[in-house]
Amino acid sequence: MGGVAKGLSPAAFVLTLVCFFLPFVTFSCQGQKVARFSGIQMVTGTTIKQPQMFGPPKSQKVDPEPLAVLAFLSVLAGAGLSFIRGKKGALSSGVLAVVGVILMAALKSKLDNQVLQQTSGAIQVNYGAGYYLSLVFLLAAAGASFYALLAGKGIRLPAIQGRGAGKFCTQCGTRNNAGNAFCKECGTKFA
Repeated sequence: MGGVAKGLSPAAFVLTLVCFFLPFVTFSCQGQKVARFSGIQMVTGTTIKQPQMFGPPKSQKVDPEPLAVLAFLSVLAGAGLSFIRGKKGALSSGVLAVVGVILMAALKSKLDNQVLQQTSGAIQVNYGAGYYLSLVFLLAAAGASFYALLAGKGIRLPAIQGRGAGKFCTQCGTRNNAGNAFCKECGTKFA
């Protein structure tokens, strides 16, 4: 089961990278879209055209968002490290997935606060599929990485472990028959 979980981690990271090309954030005023950014536009920066009351649209350069850059880099590094076998690969990719989730949450908080402070609520921020799917896939990558890490250490997780009647040893995690008085692996006495 650890091998399957280990294979899920790289897939989840790659899907997270794909999500950065989807709409991440839309800014609107009174129901009218003012600007929409994909995750990759937030990472690299972009130029938007703002309509003017009179004359041609005005171009405005939007700089890269540092938290988006850090989140993208953590996903990229996590994707690379998720292919490394063993404890180090599982641990480092799991930690980077958690760091990515934290950075994404910090990005949302920062954007919400900035828009509220600068526009007194006149502009609304809506988060798109790319943002929410990247969070889901990062959480999946973290879960798969940490599960692979635990499975690699021989720790058996009761909620995921096999079917049927039985009990799990609190010391070693081995599944035992329901009628066992002692753990068949380590000898711990069941209460």
